[in-house]
Amino acid sequence: MSLRILVIGAGAIGGYVGGLLARAGHEVTFGVRGSALQAITNNGIQLLGPRGDWRITNVMATDAAAFERGEQAMPELVLSCVKLYDAESSAQQWRSALEAAGAVISLQNGIDGVQRIRRGAPGARVYGGLAYIAGRLEAPGVVRYLSDMSSITFGGDDAATHPLLQAFAASINATSGADALQAHLVQDIGSAQWAKFTVLATNAALTCLTRQPAGVVYHDADLLALAQASIAEVMAVGRAEGAVFVPTQAQDTLAILQGFPAELYASMHHDLMAGRPLELDGISGLVARLGRQHAIATPFHSMAYACLKPYLQGGLAGKI
Repeated sequence: MSLRILVIGAGAIGGYVGGLLARAGHEVTFGVRGSALQAITNNGIQLLGPRGDWRITNVMATDAAAFERGEQAMPELVLSCVKLYDAESSAQQWRSALEAAGAVISLQNGIDGVQRIRRGAPGARVYGGLAYIAGRLEAPGVVRYLSDMSSITFGGDDAATHPLLQAFAASINATSGADALQAHLVQDIGSAQWAKFTVLATNAALTCLTRQPAGVVYHDADLLALAQASIAEVMAVGRAEGAVFVPTQAQDTLAILQGFPAELYASMHHDLMAGRPLELDGISGLVARLGRQHAIATPFHSMAYACLKPYLQGGLAGKI
């Protein structure tokens, strides 16, 4: 089954997922602007990495105004892949497309992407999601992926019986080969997001604080102790928020971190070094805020937030 899919944002996650969905036969349009709009219109999407290099030309790119003018067919499904701090404003910008779609999946880092999108597009049917993909944007329309991770998980209260989400998951899982995605449709998306957040929040904080990649951070005894402290804080706050973790979550998270490619950094580290705004408020900042709300001590993430806060709005490239 081929779907009309709008992918808002063409960074590492949006470019990778949208590109592979187009290779799988879906009608993919990237909602972008500026240099990304021009690059994708002219050259499509390029995915470069250890499983192969692919140039995907059967994609389109558009800006939000095209939907307002009626020049673009409304999507059946939307994937929101912008940075967490842009989730609400982009939803406002693309509101007509989001509210016309049968479902919108938030693939933002962190926990509260759904709430942010709903504030921007109150009439949209928004579902939580997360991506297990390691990559970086090398240039507009060019994504370098760094590992074999290639899956998305999405869902919510009624997701398991939602015909469009069922069809979307089935279409993804019908693909095979080096360029295949995997899809997991779940009801308890909150617990799935918190499980990933144990990895994401730890990796974002530590690679940014140390300015070192996974091969250094997760193979040093002192830094491993900080990673374990981070994981414990995220899990404590997650449980207070209603998340259910498997008994081996802490060990599983540490194994994932230690299994990362040696050269891997968190996406927030790439933003930090480039002088771009950070998703810090929705990562360590969120852990610290929720910790205070639930009277849970979060010394590691409170420290990480305070130390990285001067870079929150970006603009400090070359001064780090």
